[in-house]
Amino acid sequence: MVETVDIPVEWREHLHPRRGGVAGPEVVLDEKAAERAREWDGAARPIAEEMAEHERTDPDLGKAVRAWLDGEADPMGAAAVAAIAVKYLDDSDGAAFVDAWALDHGPAFAACAVTEAASLELGPPPKPATRGPDGVFQVHVFMYTDPPPRGWRGEIRRATPQDHPFGAGRWIAGDAVVKRVRALLAAAPEAEYRDAVARLAAHRGDDARRRTASYLVPTETAWVDESLGETAGPNVLGHDHVLCSLSTAAQAERVRWISETPAVVGSLLDGLGADAFPLLEAALRATLFRTDFERRAVVLRALQEIGDERTFRLLLMHMGGQGVPAALAEAAVRHPAQAVRALAPLADDGTVRGLQAAGLVRSLLYAAPELARALPPGTGEELLPRPAVPDCDDVPAALAGRQAGSAKTDWADPALLPQILTRGRDRALPADATRRLLGLLAKKAPEAADVRGFCDRHSLAEFSWAVFQHWYALGSPSKHNWALAQLGLIGDDTTVRRLAPLIKRWPGEGGTGRAVAGLDVLARIGSDVALTHLFELTRRGKYKGLKRRAAQKIDEIAAARGITPDDLADRAVPDFGLDGEGSLVLDYGPRRFTVTFDQQLVPLVVEASGKVRKSAPKPGPKDDPALAPAAHALFTGLKKDLRTIADQEIKRLEKAMVVRRSWTPDDFRGLFADHPLLGHIVRRLVWITDGGTAFRVAEDRTYADINDDAFDPAPDARIGIAHPLLLGDDLGAWAELFADYEILQPFEQLGRPVYRLADDERAALRLARVEGLVLPYGKAKGHSEGRWESVDADGNFAGGWLARRDPAGLYVVAGLSPGLGHYMYGEGEDQKVGFLWAGPAPASAPKDAVPLGEVDPVTMSEAVHDLIRSAS
Repeated sequence: MVETVDIPVEWREHLHPRRGGVAGPEVVLDEKAAERAREWDGAARPIAEEMAEHERTDPDLGKAVRAWLDGEADPMGAAAVAAIAVKYLDDSDGAAFVDAWALDHGPAFAACAVTEAASLELGPPPKPATRGPDGVFQVHVFMYTDPPPRGWRGEIRRATPQDHPFGAGRWIAGDAVVKRVRALLAAAPEAEYRDAVARLAAHRGDDARRRTASYLVPTETAWVDESLGETAGPNVLGHDHVLCSLSTAAQAERVRWISETPAVVGSLLDGLGADAFPLLEAALRATLFRTDFERRAVVLRALQEIGDERTFRLLLMHMGGQGVPAALAEAAVRHPAQAVRALAPLADDGTVRGLQAAGLVRSLLYAAPELARALPPGTGEELLPRPAVPDCDDVPAALAGRQAGSAKTDWADPALLPQILTRGRDRALPADATRRLLGLLAKKAPEAADVRGFCDRHSLAEFSWAVFQHWYALGSPSKHNWALAQLGLIGDDTTVRRLAPLIKRWPGEGGTGRAVAGLDVLARIGSDVALTHLFELTRRGKYKGLKRRAAQKIDEIAAARGITPDDLADRAVPDFGLDGEGSLVLDYGPRRFTVTFDQQLVPLVVEASGKVRKSAPKPGPKDDPALAPAAHALFTGLKKDLRTIADQEIKRLEKAMVVRRSWTPDDFRGLFADHPLLGHIVRRLVWITDGGTAFRVAEDRTYADINDDAFDPAPDARIGIAHPLLLGDDLGAWAELFADYEILQPFEQLGRPVYRLADDERAALRLARVEGLVLPYGKAKGHSEGRWESVDADGNFAGGWLARRDPAGLYVVAGLSPGLGHYMYGEGEDQKVGFLWAGPAPASAPKDAVPLGEVDPVTMSEAVHDLIRSAS
């Protein structure tokens, strides 16, 4: 039983009530048109007589033509004479013959004649193309002299695959004509319809006629099955007629493509109902690769009519296509329960699609809370409207009166968004004040941020995110891009954590401009978490342009604060609410757990018994019903945040060791030793003053030297992370001390390979021991985008060398052959190190070289280490 769907009235020209139940267009026979057809039939008789006698005319067709001319009701002959009239007489109209046939001989006769016409051809068959002496295919055409010779019109025959898909007879069986006959049969009494079926059975002689017969009487499913097994070749019309005859899912599975026209798509909906979905899915994917939006619009409208759960998942997957967001929104309004069931499991899963799903589901649930019954178990609870609280009596000045303005298109309706609570969380902003806030946000007015002091920050940020979600679910229309910008005015750290993964993905989906706007949002929020994610975007990701823009944003923020980007990074490490000891207590009521961290800043949960767990336990029946879920959620969020920051901070400190960064004792204490989070890895490293004294940070945050004696650096000292080369003869003792205390290091420090220059190498201008090393292309290319560089003084890529700068401004330069490609990633030719020298500026040849011993020894050690490690 076909699940019926609504079909737009203007799509009903191919419908057949005996199959789908929806009435097609009404047909009224035209006596005047029939009279004209009879006249054309008479005028074509001399030509028909001549062609019937042609030596190449199909004998059966010649016999049928003569029978029709002699007055017999022969459908084959009637079709042939009509085809002759249409081809050789001026102003003749094939559709008029249908009226004549139906009035004179009944609808069944008209159906048989049109079926015969489907494979008729007049004139000689085309010669196959041949290859000329120059190798080019030549197509042969017939040319006639003036006056034309006797019999120039040729024969009457059956069409071949080489014939034009719209030959003479097929003009008679064209789309408008067969639609008319099909409608006549559909409206005929049952006895007449069954008579037509029985008579058509004798006229299904070849694939073209079989397809036409299947179309005229689509209730004959066995005929349709047979036609599906035959190729329509170039005859798209024949293929469409088969499509318009489908009535089972099994038949639909045999179809590879459809024409995205209203008539065909409407007929598929009529005959298949929801079983048309796979065909529409394939059609949508096909239209996404074309610029023909009108055809895509037909498919989208049909999917809206079906509106089952598959429709919503399909449309969500292709939200980048023109027209798809609007179609998804419309389908959700028309089929809200199905939309909620389909989209809620996908909502806010960390992807851009999840964001769009969440926006739609939230708006549906706020508009009709009863739809919560459609939520699959365990999904969408965070999108449900919370119990309303009363409105507050007063509002901030920015939201009072007319000065605030009003929000402009009604998609940001406060009724569809979470309430904004006051700081006490017992009152909420009235709807009119919320609209004024939306108006300020739409204008990107800075005073919108003033409401943060009056409102509960969490509910304000949730409101902000819901606005953004809803805008994004509508296809992120550019005229309302304020919905993204407003996140920077009233968003919080939760906003940052939600937005940062999207910023990474947007460039790959054609949303580079949106990603750059997202960077502005992070900068506008400006919290430690926001800055951390900005820094993370400069280091990771596939899109160099986005990384570069993130770095520019970091430079702008640092300049505005009068510090360097490295200093900004030092000050942007969040403490995540850890206590002074660098730990966090998870309170489950009757149970309490302590969170600590390992050498990679992975959070660990310590039970009261001392047992260490990798994750927080799920709340149990004996735990406090409010405290336990909140504590579990707190740990889950912390663990997620640390996936972003831990590796980033560890690599940042390793780089600080390599490039010899240093800090004052006060900055070292405040930024590192006493930092609740970084303190966990600071205690796992050896530090050194510019005077050469190495020390470590003990568990009680005091400083101790190699002998475990207390150490206090001088106020004017500079403190850095000790490169093992600087520890000299004490390196082994430090390694033994850390082993005795079972201290695991966050990165390779005490066990790091060290390369010192021999006396003769210090005086040399080139380092012979690395010349001749061969680096795989991928590793060499990676070096050019890491601690080394391949950019000359003018900012141009120079793939013939790699260079790294020491703290004093000298460069260590490794020449490469055959050189790196600017845009070439992945595979490439291996790179041979031709020379390694040092000088005041990088270049392709060792100009102005200085003795290698003038280079900072740590920089030289790291350069040699990188090249040897990459070549091994």
